[in-house]
Amino acid sequence: MSAAQKVKTVKKLGLIAGGGVLPRMLVEECHRQGIYTFIVGFVGQTDKDLMAISDHEWSALGSVKHTLDSFRRHDIQDLVMIGTIRRPKLKEIKPDMKAAQILARIGFRALGDNGLLVALKQELESEGFALHGIHEFCGDLLAQEGHYSALHPDDDALRDIELGIIESQKIGLKDIGQSVVVQNGEILGHEDNTGTDALIARCGKIKRPGQGPILIKTCKPQQDRSLDMPTIGANTIENAHIAGFSGVVFQAGATLLVDPKMIEEKADRYKMF
Repeated sequence: MSAAQKVKTVKKLGLIAGGGVLPRMLVEECHRQGIYTFIVGFVGQTDKDLMAISDHEWSALGSVKHTLDSFRRHDIQDLVMIGTIRRPKLKEIKPDMKAAQILARIGFRALGDNGLLVALKQELESEGFALHGIHEFCGDLLAQEGHYSALHPDDDALRDIELGIIESQKIGLKDIGQSVVVQNGEILGHEDNTGTDALIARCGKIKRPGQGPILIKTCKPQQDRSLDMPTIGANTIENAHIAGFSGVVFQAGATLLVDPKMIEEKADRYKMF
């Protein structure tokens, strides 16, 4: 059964929601499709405005039993994990016995982000839940092949892009990150756990003269796309412009675009590709 066929059978969807705009976009699309949503949010992480538009419960990070019991009480088996989770303070983490048991089983399998997410998916599936990607419900978010700007990369930029794609796949395979920055045939920086915006800012400070750097962001080769995919928003283009970049490149069919129209408008305004 295809992902689209599976989604057609979903009548109730649970969200394990962090911050950002994607959880709200998913809830609104589900409501348009007649799918009931129930959100488990986390204090200090999940937007209160999101919780106001759906049935919900608040939970603490690490309160796994409470989270799973909340979904079961609402007869929900289909889940999406969506949204950003900032690095919490120690006092915000309140692991229960269920969380401790899961962490003991995961062990060193979860050294990287992808390893942790895959292990969590396996645990949730063993509890009878099915995990989906947001793109299964919001297909319009997926990047399409082609250009999202009037300006196109020249031959020099295309050579840098080819180098960046190879390098981003290498670090993705090692579960380090999704993004690299390239300029004049040289890798200026790799994404780490501080994220893409921090990478852009770092490389903006060490860029060379001439055509500006290029951000290349691809999906990790081993990435389970029901768990996580690269995301590009208008703020990415804004930050790249501020840092003096010449372009932003992302993987078609494997990148979520937040407001593609605004991405195009900003790229054209700043004369970026």
